[in-house]
Amino acid sequence: MTSSASVPVRTCVGCRARDPRSSLVRLVVDRTAAAPAVIVDPHTSAPGRGAWVHPQPHCLDHAITRRALARALRVPTTVGYAAVVEWFDQNTTHERWSSNKRAGQKPMGTR
Repeated sequence: MTSSASVPVRTCVGCRARDPRSSLVRLVVDRTAAAPAVIVDPHTSAPGRGAWVHPQPHCLDHAITRRALARALRVPTTVGYAAVVEWFDQNTTHERWSSNKRAGQKPMGTR
């Protein structure tokens, strides 16, 4: 029986999928500013609660619109996400995926 090294696994608050920590981005609340704001923690070493999101715009969109990010960080829903949105705009692809944009799939109907 061989033992394999365990890899830390985290859950994306946007899509709820579990993946290795290395494939997710950690978000924390910056409490040093006048108004609390959510920021990206690229070194995963900032103090405080963290929330993990895939580095894909649709995961961030889901996390914000479902208020899952605010719940995970235990902050009011009025907290600012401007720094995170800007980071995602600069560091991720801008292509939005949906069920009808994947190759070889037909759009899903609602009826």
